[in-house]
Amino acid sequence: MGPRSRATLTVIVSLFLSLSCGGWTSVEALTPTITLYTVRRQVPNLTPTARTIYPDGYFFLPPTVGPPRGIPQVIIGDNEVRAARDLTSPIIGALRLYRSPGFATTSSDRTYAFGLIDFFNEDTISISGVINASVPVGAFSELAVVGGTGKYRNANGYYQVATLPESNSATGVIVFQVNIYIS
Repeated sequence: MGPRSRATLTVIVSLFLSLSCGGWTSVEALTPTITLYTVRRQVPNLTPTARTIYPDGYFFLPPTVGPPRGIPQVIIGDNEVRAARDLTSPIIGALRLYRSPGFATTSSDRTYAFGLIDFFNEDTISISGVINASVPVGAFSELAVVGGTGKYRNANGYYQVATLPESNSATGVIVFQVNIYIS
């Protein structure tokens, strides 16, 4: 083997070892930094926490009964954040979320969302991304964690949300599990 062959082999082995020993993110399941539960109350509930604010005329309808396809809409929410799945557990914050569902027939199940989780002190977590409304109950949609304040200052990571089976659209109470992974 000549000097060039040894040098080439050394570079290849070094590159292989560096790629196999670091620089890649593990695909193993991670433990969430925070798990919490949010509760959205929508019409027909008497105290809704989510409302369609655009276009006019849909304010008193549930967000799931929006305008016909082809008409854009904006939905705001100020949902309860609870530490436990039980609806009687203490409220520890609010999820303030702005959503704008796609209005083209090709994107009507996808909703752009941005907002923050306010823990009623100086601690907040900011989120942004696209929610897929056609995800089945129990499956997770994912948004990006794009910052925060207080102990979450400059946070980054991701936010997973899933609708829980105890949700009841007839009463307007929708319960979500939220897993937040912050690096």
